Amino acid sequence: MRKFFCSLLIVSALFKAEAQNKDVIESKYRRSSIYTVMINQPKLPYADVIKQHFQSSPVPDKFNDHNLGKRVYETDQLPTDGTTPAILNEIARDMVAKWFNRSSKGGFNMDLIKKRGFYDASALDIKNAQASKRGLDQLADAGEDLIGKTFVLINEFKYTDKEEVAKKASGFLSAAGSIGSAMGVSNASLIAETAGAGLEVAGKGYVVKTKGYLYQLVWDEETAATFYKDYWADDATITPEKKRAFDESTFFKLKYIGTDVSWADIQSTIFTKKTNEELVQRATLKSIDKTIVALQKNHDEFKTKTPIFTVEPITAKIGTKEGVTEKSSFDVLEQVEDENGKIKYNKVGVVKVDTDFPIWDNTYGAEEEHPESKVDRTYFKKVSGKDLFPGMLLVQRKGK
Repeated sequence: MRKFFCSLLIVSALFKAEAQNKDVIESKYRRSSIYTVMINQPKLPYADVIKQHFQSSPVPDKFNDHNLGKRVYETDQLPTDGTTPAILNEIARDMVAKWFNRSSKGGFNMDLIKKRGFYDASALDIKNAQASKRGLDQLADAGEDLIGKTFVLINEFKYTDKEEVAKKASGFLSAAGSIGSAMGVSNASLIAETAGAGLEVAGKGYVVKTKGYLYQLVWDEETAATFYKDYWADDATITPEKKRAFDESTFFKLKYIGTDVSWADIQSTIFTKKTNEELVQRATLKSIDKTIVALQKNHDEFKTKTPIFTVEPITAKIGTKEGVTEKSSFDVLEQVEDENGKIKYNKVGVVKVDTDFPIWDNTYGAEEEHPESKVDRTYFKKVSGKDLFPGMLLVQRKGK
């Protein structure tokens, strides 16, 4: 009986630790914010299905959802060459309006910034903030660490029906490598399986190519000063003139960061009952995740932070969806608040993936593809640094 109660206490303690770690993950670190849109391609197969699922799909959980009402644009409305046409100024203005929780009257408030930045209720009162060094520092902190890390990701999709590819490759179906190359299948066992199964199975499914164009909201010292001076007013002080000035403003800007391309292959074998619509949906959502990973590897400003979940062993809720591989390594950052309430990030260590454990496959649909898997985190080994604690933040190192 005594052993039973001891075991019960241990289990209870573990659950309590898990709950506390969950709180750390969900509420104790600042995420970048993202607005994801797509370019409509009405002539592509299943275009309506993709549009429907894209509009209802959540943003990746390592970002704050900064989506605006419009998620789908026509081909001539958004740039696909790195330029910044006037419509991007309108999007930038609307993103600023969302950050400052603009009301139907045209007034602004700091509620969303307080919530996402974990400031106390009075920390960002505009009048008080502008009258003190601490207040000005916290306004700058909110701009630098929150508003300035807001991104727009424009997604352009193209789909390839693998049945068409397979028919073209039918003359060399016995050559597994040729089939894999033709269809975009990289897994060796899957290639062999496909070759053995024949044309009917080999042709089921889609390869989706996604080209992502990344832009970042400009929120520098000049932009912040102009906003607070020329546009800021709350509901109690807003005037028709100030409301109209913001409505008609072209002052706010997005800057181009870069472009990356990814491919997602969804193989429908004899063991699946997926419709073509479901296959296209799965491939599209996976390809978006892969595009984000590619952009993060090539652009440091777009990298996300992930809190350490446990320290004995070291784990984090991150996996293949975020591009983690056996070679991945991460800087460990500690959040430090200075005397004026401004957050700094100090590097305190380096960890790498612990290859004695499987990497968590958290890609879209993984739980359905691998129902037997119980893995729900990735394990790491400390390479260097001081003692680590839950809530410290992991940022993937460049080139890894």
